[in-house]
Amino acid sequence: MERTRSLLILILIVTGFSSINAQHKFIIDLHDIADDQFKVNLEPDELSEKNNIFQFASIAPGTYQIMDIGRFVRSFKAYDSKSNLIETKKISTNQWELDDPEKITRIEYSVSETWDTPVQENNIYNMAGTSLETDHAFINNHCVLGYFHGMQSHEIWIKLNHPEEWQVGTALSKNTEGYFTAPTFDFVVDSPILLGRLSKASTDVEGTQVDVFT
Repeated sequence: MERTRSLLILILIVTGFSSINAQHKFIIDLHDIADDQFKVNLEPDELSEKNNIFQFASIAPGTYQIMDIGRFVRSFKAYDSKSNLIETKKISTNQWELDDPEKITRIEYSVSETWDTPVQENNIYNMAGTSLETDHAFINNHCVLGYFHGMQSHEIWIKLNHPEEWQVGTALSKNTEGYFTAPTFDFVVDSPILLGRLSKASTDVEGTQVDVFT
């Protein structure tokens, strides 16, 4: 039987905080998707020995289920300013240990989408996961992004490199440098992103703009 997939996301556009300096700058490549993997380039800032663990989500608030996103990570590499490899080691399902974190200027990793990636247990509920197709991408950020230990409350910037004709639906605000911004990792977990060849409708609810993307 042919499977039909439909995505609906409600976006509440609320303005408030301003971006100054991000400790996590993520660039997500949505052009190279043939292998159903999100290609992520992370540019950290001012890491110390205390930040030597990079963490992917084990659970996500409101889902009441085990996520273990580390199961979907397919590659993970760290580099210094001269593009020399910095040694990393996977020490648990969701954690990578970093040698010399003070020298790291770039981390590159890939993570498979959850909709079409089979796992033996703890399947991820579709609307809490990710989908990556030729005409759209659906991102719950806890399934693609991570954070350094001790920096969960630091600001995050996200740049989405996607086909020119795609539209983006999210509650995140974009800054003048073209990054979507969030004040903390917890905030970005509550801010899903739907992008692609979308339909959009908007309405005003007592002064709050509500955008509906499908």
